[in-house]
Amino acid sequence: MMLFSPTPFELDRLADEADYAVVGPTDGRARVTHTNRFPHSAVCHIERDFGDGRMTGCTAFLISPTRLLTAAHCITSPIRQRLGLPNLAVRIRVTPGRASRDARPFGWQWAKQWHVNPPYRRRPSGLHDVGLIELERPFSPSPGHFQLWSPNRQDLERLRSSRLLHISGYPADKPDGTQWEHSERLDRITERQLFYSVDTCPGHSGAPVWIHRQQAGPPVVIAVHTAGPRPHSGGAWGCRPGVPLAPAGLFNRGVRLTPDLLRSIRAGFRR
Repeated sequence: MMLFSPTPFELDRLADEADYAVVGPTDGRARVTHTNRFPHSAVCHIERDFGDGRMTGCTAFLISPTRLLTAAHCITSPIRQRLGLPNLAVRIRVTPGRASRDARPFGWQWAKQWHVNPPYRRRPSGLHDVGLIELERPFSPSPGHFQLWSPNRQDLERLRSSRLLHISGYPADKPDGTQWEHSERLDRITERQLFYSVDTCPGHSGAPVWIHRQQAGPPVVIAVHTAGPRPHSGGAWGCRPGVPLAPAGLFNRGVRLTPDLLRSIRAGFRR
């Protein structure tokens, strides 16, 4: 009997397929064509090299001219670690507002350094799946950056009935380097996570989850998109040919920006 021995590429695919879903009855994602305008300009395509020279994609977003948030598993791979393979990214290329394979309105640069949320570093968990990327210099022209907000439970309950959650990122099932967005209501709230039926696919990891506190107000990020329901046997729901959309009642999720997490982010995850 032959044993399945996944290549590093297949490992990355397995890690991604465990995460995301397009929740039926339809795929609501729309391509963003104005990536040179905020807030989509501050959404970044990141490409990671885990030591084999091959670049794989994820999403991140600017929170200052030289800092980005993403998912911790975009920086380090627990699956690779368990198998004794190189699991920490050795290079990360950052492209804000990328519009296609060749359209990079703000250029790109290599990240200077990156850090993982300390609780995730000690024991990987979806509850703490947040990473921080630092740049050598700001982009010019400036793509702008998001403000962060930590709403309490009462705030979130109010938002659930009156505002949409927005997620925009770089899913791998779409043309290379294209940004896609969808918006839906918040479905469920826990101490450290938010659950929603916003449609996402592998590659959306690390995307901002933002809302508008007032109807015409600026976008504020309240979570980092990180995961989804248990996948279909054929892969992520609705993200591969032949794989159906996820049935109602299954949700994607993100790590909630709690006050303690915001303090740790401001400290650069160095505690």
